[in-house]
Amino acid sequence: MKYQVREKIFRLGEDNDILNEAGQPALQVDGKVLSLHGLMLVNDLAGTEVGRVSRKLVSLMATYDITLTGGVSAELHQRFSGPFHPKWTISVAGGSDMEMTGNFAGHDFTITENGQTVATVSKAWISLADSYGVDIVEGQNDLLILCAVLALEAEQDRSSEHNRGEGELGVLGGLGGLAGGGGLGEILKGPL
Repeated sequence: MKYQVREKIFRLGEDNDILNEAGQPALQVDGKVLSLHGLMLVNDLAGTEVGRVSRKLVSLMATYDITLTGGVSAELHQRFSGPFHPKWTISVAGGSDMEMTGNFAGHDFTITENGQTVATVSKAWISLADSYGVDIVEGQNDLLILCAVLALEAEQDRSSEHNRGEGELGVLGGLGGLAGGGGLGEILKGPL
């Protein structure tokens, strides 16, 4: 199934609309602006929460918890793999891990499970500058994969803000992004 994640041009937090292949709304993402954990609520069209994504405050590498209303939970965490080939792992409780590799900043990457591609993310088949596509293989948990992609997007936005010195502490917040978005950056943002 193909989805289009459309970022709202004028947004506070991580608000997004997720459209289906036909371009019709499928899910709405409500990024809580004042949330310390970068909380994002994923809602169906009736406004009912179907998923929740939040960033762990204290971790060596960037880590996000994903909880779906059906009882599925997972953790998306960055793996140390060098600065030029970042990798992310989706660890599903009671299931097998999925790996995310590719050009994350350019929204051009794949998600694999046991060596098989289960989803691709690309701007190539979307003409709008503020949108990107997520193509998920049939039989996968679409909501879980979409939540992982949203978490990765939130981390990219967070790193961009820190690198520009726009973090919670201005220039000190920028050091958090340089330190990989976790660890040293989290310590510097703690109570002084």
